[in-house]
Amino acid sequence: MEPGPKRRILARQSRDPSSLLNWMRRMLAVRKHLRAFGRGRLTLLRPGNRKIFAYLREHEDEAVLCVANLARSAQPVELDLSRFRGRVPVELMGRVTFPPIGELPYLLTLHGHGFFWFRLAQDSEVPAWHEERLAPVELPVLVLFDGWTSLFHDRVVPWRIAMAEKVRAQLQESALPHFVAAQRWYAAKSMALQRISFVDHGEWVDERGSWLLALMRAESTSGEQADYFIPLSLLWEDTDELRIHAAAPLTIAKVRQQSRIGVLADALADEMFCNAVVGAMATGRTLRSTSGQFRFSRTQAFDALVTEGEQLGLRSAGTPGSNSAVRLGERLFLKIYRKLNVGISPELEIGRFLTDVAHFPHTIPVAGAVEYENQAGESMAIGLLQSFVVNQGDGWSHTVDYLDRFLEQQYRAPNAGTISPEVHGGYLALMRTLGLRTAQLHRALATPSGDPAFEPEAVEPDDLRDWAASVQAEADRALGLLESQHDQLSERNAELAAPLLAGRHEILERIAQLVPRHMAAKKLRHHGDYHLGQVLVAQNDFVIIDFEGEPARPFEERRRKHSPLRDVAGMLRSFNYAAEAAIGRINNERIEERARLEVLVRDWETQVRGVFLASYAGEISGAGLLDDWESASGMLRLFELEKALYELRYELGSRPDWAHIPLHALNGLVGKLLR
Repeated sequence: MEPGPKRRILARQSRDPSSLLNWMRRMLAVRKHLRAFGRGRLTLLRPGNRKIFAYLREHEDEAVLCVANLARSAQPVELDLSRFRGRVPVELMGRVTFPPIGELPYLLTLHGHGFFWFRLAQDSEVPAWHEERLAPVELPVLVLFDGWTSLFHDRVVPWRIAMAEKVRAQLQESALPHFVAAQRWYAAKSMALQRISFVDHGEWVDERGSWLLALMRAESTSGEQADYFIPLSLLWEDTDELRIHAAAPLTIAKVRQQSRIGVLADALADEMFCNAVVGAMATGRTLRSTSGQFRFSRTQAFDALVTEGEQLGLRSAGTPGSNSAVRLGERLFLKIYRKLNVGISPELEIGRFLTDVAHFPHTIPVAGAVEYENQAGESMAIGLLQSFVVNQGDGWSHTVDYLDRFLEQQYRAPNAGTISPEVHGGYLALMRTLGLRTAQLHRALATPSGDPAFEPEAVEPDDLRDWAASVQAEADRALGLLESQHDQLSERNAELAAPLLAGRHEILERIAQLVPRHMAAKKLRHHGDYHLGQVLVAQNDFVIIDFEGEPARPFEERRRKHSPLRDVAGMLRSFNYAAEAAIGRINNERIEERARLEVLVRDWETQVRGVFLASYAGEISGAGLLDDWESASGMLRLFELEKALYELRYELGSRPDWAHIPLHALNGLVGKLLR
């Protein structure tokens, strides 16, 4: 009789007694950590593949899925987990997150005699690379009678006004709210959407398709309002079958017009629309809307990046966020801004400057843009066309993976007590490059151009006082929010919050002491939201991306000239986040090693900070931006404090479980401040 999977695994592990012991310790620690194993009810699953044994253990809100392959060959299995829809399976031995559970059977593959233990988590994020490709099962049906005209009662004959009003109401009160609420770019997730109404629209029809460029106002049940850009595409089964299939994940509604059947979809999923946008940039087209206009433009880099008349294939650009993006072929990246802001977009403005004026090679060239202008002459950025850069991921994922590998090696190392001085040599070399590129970015942004929006200016005493006052205001807001939520804090966060709240008034008074009375330095345009997620790793170098600035701040504030040290402080805070995240991922079965591993991570952070700062200081000296690096140390601490306070407000509002990271940092920064 063939031995079971566990006996097979034990047989393999027994060749190395120490490996077997470590493996068994990890298994026991995982079982001990989860109450569902000891107290939960057992539910056997019945997969179609009889070579797979699967069951659930559940206790209160905790659910564990166990799957084992009883065969010696690799096996697939589909499991009905629909009652856990939306949960994220987290593999317990390696803490790896899998794609979320949906309505369809959940597909897994297991190697011979392999097994999985999953915690079906409600508190874990979906993997960054995951994309939802299925259309909703139930979609409303809009009955049209004359294409886009069917939505506007003022454009139809009198006897069709009622029909147009009915179709539009169905779109605005049912189809669009349901669609928008499910999108990651919809900002007010905590507020139920009541209605989405047209603010302005422009109809765009050519031989490739029919689209509606729409500015929409989202209204929540609480009365909150925000404007979004949602381009719409009409696709018909008799002529657009392939495009309908490609647009399935972004389908809003089914449509019927006489004998024709089709769909209404977000046009960003329509290859023809995206290519039409590139073509309109090439010709500098202006498209009139009911109360404004959409302007398409190109930069000096357009001709080098775009081949006239070329039809570019559409591909996903990765994880959606506050905006949407797609890849066009292998060379272009089209980004669409969803939530709209009146004014000049910092990303578009800085992107054009770095492309056309500074010719900075370590950022993504901007090829073109789409902007909307209303009747009052106010403009809003709608879209941005950039070069696509082949890369190995962003700096954050690279760092997280590096730290995970490092900790795993140290955990398994037989001579764990000795650490080679060169253990981080490769990573530190990369950080020297990052410090260099950061300083070069600031030098590029200071390129003389005659443009008052970019000309560097001397830092005046009034600037220093204003910056100190701004950080004091940030501290007052953050600590006030911390105090108001004190009763909801976890025990760990409450302990970290106590000294900050106790010293609140003294902290506000001492902030001004970090600012010198005079500073021989320049203020200039800067990145504004600089961290490891904003740099792409490419061939052991970096490409700096995303110049939008901090999303919570208005455009006017993001465009304001400031000290480039704010970017430096942002990256230092990102190193700390990476360190804290790595410490948080130290598995529970390694609890006896946690203190040692934490010391190693803290030492890594110290080394990275030192290398990054030394490289930055070496390149920025002599540029006339910071004449005395030593005297800038107080300002750098001020901006680190500002960033940590901003992070605290963000985490308390969005991810309370992560609030310990800025709280821990603030205790360190404030401790130095109060000495």
